[in-house]
Amino acid sequence: MKRTMTPILIGLLVCLCGAAPATQPLATLTIKITDLRNHRGELIFGVFRSADGFPTESGKSVDWQVKAADATDEGAGTVTFTCRLPPGRYGASVLHDENKNGKMDKNFVGVPLEGYGVTNNPKPKTRAATFKESLFTLPAEGATLTISVQYF
Repeated sequence: MKRTMTPILIGLLVCLCGAAPATQPLATLTIKITDLRNHRGELIFGVFRSADGFPTESGKSVDWQVKAADATDEGAGTVTFTCRLPPGRYGASVLHDENKNGKMDKNFVGVPLEGYGVTNNPKPKTRAATFKESLFTLPAEGATLTISVQYF
């Protein structure tokens, strides 16, 4: 009996383990970046599922893109980022990295010298915007949002 059960169990395990997981449909997220003070440098854009790594760690993002700040939409003066993600809750950020050094430059007291913004466009004056403030829901039909860049 053991000999006949072994092939059956192995076959069952192969079927269960080898079965492809159900694919979740992806939604299109379109983010328009507005209010750039100039079109020098790059825009660093990230989408995050959690506060861990938000807004600066590419390895903890679910989407990370870098575009030239002069890659404006024809006639609109905006720069658009598009990605495909499973519907859910996310926060997104953008940094206007004017000198293309890959990070937010700050003055000697920590005030940002380059612009940034997050979804929902909170504009705190004395601190960085939080992940919680940036949270939005991406529905199955997709969404188009705008991030207004702020400078200090």
